[in-house]
Amino acid sequence: MKLVVYGSFNCPYSLLASRRADRLIELGIADVEWRAVVHEPDIALQGEPVVGEMAALFDRELEEIRGLLCSGETYEARPPTVQPNTTLAVAGFSAMTGDDANRLRAQLFDALWVQGLDIGDAHVLHELGCPTPPPSATVEQWRNEWLGFDRPLVPMLMLPDDAMSRGLGALKRLADFALGGAPA
Repeated sequence: MKLVVYGSFNCPYSLLASRRADRLIELGIADVEWRAVVHEPDIALQGEPVVGEMAALFDRELEEIRGLLCSGETYEARPPTVQPNTTLAVAGFSAMTGDDANRLRAQLFDALWVQGLDIGDAHVLHELGCPTPPPSATVEQWRNEWLGFDRPLVPMLMLPDDAMSRGLGALKRLADFALGGAPA
């Protein structure tokens, strides 16, 4: 089964979608194509400090996500100190394919949400093995596709029949697939 996920490295819900996608790949249930998007392109290149309202929002989102976990799932995410501009990370990710892309996707999410690293920083990306090419036609294509959908948000899951599932619904469908259930 082929699934396509549109997600943002800045989104804690996309982190859970990424982990569930990895589980589907590991179990041999699905071939998952991840299409990274910069869903907040107005973030300054040096990022924005996560304080005040933004920190409180991340705390609420992380608590909600922990309530969505299935048996055996872990989610050790914490709010980052900086919300990065992910343009460089998305460009680097778009240059990777196959298992290399899946590994880099997991590394980028963990670097930000578990290790608290600024994945908008070229030095951090270099340490993670993320290439730093200029934004590519692939990045633009993914973003244009994503923006072309009704109500674009992250994560979004495109099912084999081209039906689209959004947000919490996408997370539930990914979990259902991993548990062997039919998607709702």
